[in-house]
Amino acid sequence: MTKRLLLLILNIVIVCMFIGCYSSKQYNNYNQANDELIIKFFDAGKADCILIGIQDKYIMIDTGLDKNKNEISTYLKSQGIDSLEYLILTHMDKDHIGGADEIINKFKISNLIQPDYKKESNQYEEYEEAIEKSNIQPTLLHEEISVKIDDVEIKICPPKKDEYKKSNDYSIIVEINYKDKSFLFMGDAEEERIKEFLKYNKKYFSVIKMPHHGRVNNMTENLIENTKPQYSIITSSKEETADDKTILILEKYNVKNYFTENGDITIKSDGKDISISQ
Repeated sequence: MTKRLLLLILNIVIVCMFIGCYSSKQYNNYNQANDELIIKFFDAGKADCILIGIQDKYIMIDTGLDKNKNEISTYLKSQGIDSLEYLILTHMDKDHIGGADEIINKFKISNLIQPDYKKESNQYEEYEEAIEKSNIQPTLLHEEISVKIDDVEIKICPPKKDEYKKSNDYSIIVEINYKDKSFLFMGDAEEERIKEFLKYNKKYFSVIKMPHHGRVNNMTENLIENTKPQYSIITSSKEETADDKTILILEKYNVKNYFTENGDITIKSDGKDISISQ
C-alpha cells in the first residue's frame, strides 16, 4: 500500500469520526429539547381543551365546544400529530366533549377515558356515534389509573361516588408529575368533588387548571390553600370571565393567573423550571 493511499484512508477515517461525533452531539441536543413537557391550553371560549406533549406522545384533556372542533383538528394536523395516547374526557358537558367526535373520527386514540355516566345532549349523541363507528371501547373510570410516559407520571383520578346532583362533580381530576414540577387539572369540579379531592390530596402543585372556568364556590379558597400553586390557568371567555372573588382568592395566595380569553397558553417544563407564554 502506497504512502499516499495510506494518508487518504487515514483522512477518510478522521472525517468519518468527526461527522459521527457531530451527529451524536446534534442528536443529544435534539433529545434534550424533546425532554420538555409541553402543555397547551387552547383559547376555546368558556370551554376546556388541553394538549399535553411528552416527546412524540400526546394526551388530550377535553375537546372544547362543537364550534372549536375544526380549529383543534387542524392544529393537530399542522403539528404532524395523528394519534393520541390518551383522550381524557373529564365529564360529559358540551363545553368539554364538543369536539370529541371530530377527534375520535380523525385521529387514532389508544386510550379513551371518561366518567361512568351519560348526558342528554346533541354533543353526547355525536360522541356516542363516533365511538360506535370507530369501535373504540371507552374506559369508564372507577379506580385511579397511574401511567408513566418516559419520565412523566400521569394520575387519572375518578369521582368517588356513583351519583352526583351536579354533572360537574363527576369530573375526572388529572395530576401530572414531572421531576420537581407538578400540574393539576380540576375539570369542572364543584364543592362536593373538591372536598373529595382534598381528603386524599397531600401535595402542592406548580400549576393548577382552575375548576369550572374560575367560578367561585365555598371550597375555592380551601383548594388554593391546600394545593399552593404558583400559577393558575383559567379557561374563560371575555363574555364569561372568572368570578372576581376567585381572582381575589388567587391574589391572596400570590398565584400568578393566566386566562385563555387572552389567547392560547403554552407551558414548557424540563422538570426543574417552568416557562409560560401567551
